[in-house]
Amino acid sequence: MAKARAVDRRLFLLIEIAARRMSRDADARLKAEAGVSVSQAAVLFLLLRRGDRRMGAIGETLSLNPPAVTGLVDRMAKAGLVDKRVDRSDRRGALVTLTASGRQTGERADAALKSLNAELEDALGEDASDALHDALTSIVTAPTD
Repeated sequence: MAKARAVDRRLFLLIEIAARRMSRDADARLKAEAGVSVSQAAVLFLLLRRGDRRMGAIGETLSLNPPAVTGLVDRMAKAGLVDKRVDRSDRRGALVTLTASGRQTGERADAALKSLNAELEDALGEDASDALHDALTSIVTAPTD
């Protein structure tokens, strides 16, 4: 049987369905193993790897709008994972920092997602994993309008 052309494949729909399914699976695993959601883990990873961040920088890196970042960071602060304080270099903005609990939680979440990634790579195989990584990286790093 001939392979469907890209226009007939509905790639966007497949990516959307796969992303939702994977997000649900990852969310369940992260909640069970680290007590955080996928969105919270993303903020923790960002702060673990890059240090303190302004709210706007978090939103830009994670493709979240300002109200979503505010709600997410406020919930994380209430849970004791991050501290949010006025940025001394620009008093109009807030700076987000990890707490000791946030660092430990981030490390547990990182271990859970490393395990999930390893399972995914095993299921796909090395060649398909490499191709998927390249394709998704291309999508994520493409300029936006």
